[in-house]
Amino acid sequence: MNNKILCVDDEESILKGFQLNLRKDFELHLASNGVEGLEVFDREGGFALVLSDMRMPEMNGSAMLSEIKKRDPEVVTILLTGHTDFESAMSAVNEGSIFRMLSKPCPPETLIRVLMDGLNQHDLIISKRILLDQTLRGAVDALAQSLSTAKPLFFGRAQRVRRIANELAERMDLEDAWRVDIASIFSQLAYISLPESVSEDVYHKNELAPEVRELVRRLPEDTQLLIEKIPGLEEVGEILTKTSVQHRFEEDDGSGIRKAASILRVALDFDYYEEQEHDRSLIVQTLKSRNDDYDPEVTECLSQLLAVAEQKYQLEEIPVRKLDIGMRLAQELRLEDGFLVASCGADVDRHLLKIIRNYISCYADSPFPKKIQVTVPVL
Repeated sequence: MNNKILCVDDEESILKGFQLNLRKDFELHLASNGVEGLEVFDREGGFALVLSDMRMPEMNGSAMLSEIKKRDPEVVTILLTGHTDFESAMSAVNEGSIFRMLSKPCPPETLIRVLMDGLNQHDLIISKRILLDQTLRGAVDALAQSLSTAKPLFFGRAQRVRRIANELAERMDLEDAWRVDIASIFSQLAYISLPESVSEDVYHKNELAPEVRELVRRLPEDTQLLIEKIPGLEEVGEILTKTSVQHRFEEDDGSGIRKAASILRVALDFDYYEEQEHDRSLIVQTLKSRNDDYDPEVTECLSQLLAVAEQKYQLEEIPVRKLDIGMRLAQELRLEDGFLVASCGADVDRHLLKIIRNYISCYADSPFPKKIQVTVPVL
């Protein structure tokens, strides 16, 4: 457990008391006012908990803790306050930025108990993030790999959209970016229920029979039902719902969900137009010109992202047997009879290489074209 604590108070006697009573149980750092507290927080880093007095010169404790939560939303904050500051302190607690509030003077045993509660809370927050960011993402990776074989068209798209959306989220420093990653996969998940006879028409948005249109119309509802069965993915469901809502009709409430939905919308539509074989630069220009439909911040970031990508990868044509991990398909991989094995843009990983080897082992001669176009990283 991380037991690194920052204590901030403008009274030297209080700081000495912290030093005397807390140094044996905690990794303690001290600051004598709000401004210095922010400096120590930024300089030392890695704090699990910040304890602060409310009334201090220049910057009060509530304001300082609010700034600290902006820097690190996972840090736990505790406020020490006198009776005269009770109302303003309660306001900070009710806004959700403060974990606990303690009255001064606070007995050492009470303070230590509350600090331990705060550290346990921080541990829970970190554990939840690890579960969502690593365990759940790993499960989604495995799911995406498996479904890329069953539905290569739609899950090839999911893989491409996921890659673009993740890179956009990283460039835009989006909070809780794992939500975009998982939403990218779930955006295509319900398509697995489509009969093979209509999959390509749905994928390419061709004219559909009325019963098929109705089936496609219900797919978002099917996706939401799947998400509801998985605890912790409520915000992923919100993101998917909001991709169909233009960004100009909603204000970002600070959760990042609106921005995540805008990122996913741009990634999905960019991939669709690229699959129609439109020029990348023309697609970007079109998306950037439609400010009512697409968030300008996202489309500008996409433009910069593609400019960098052109310098990082080069196009090559190689024998299918020479495919290797780290490459990316620049065209569809089909058997000689036309059966689709992997879509354009699919990453070459161990799973895909195993599938290719399995097909080759089942035929006297290789059932694949002699060569295929791939993009490879520029060394």
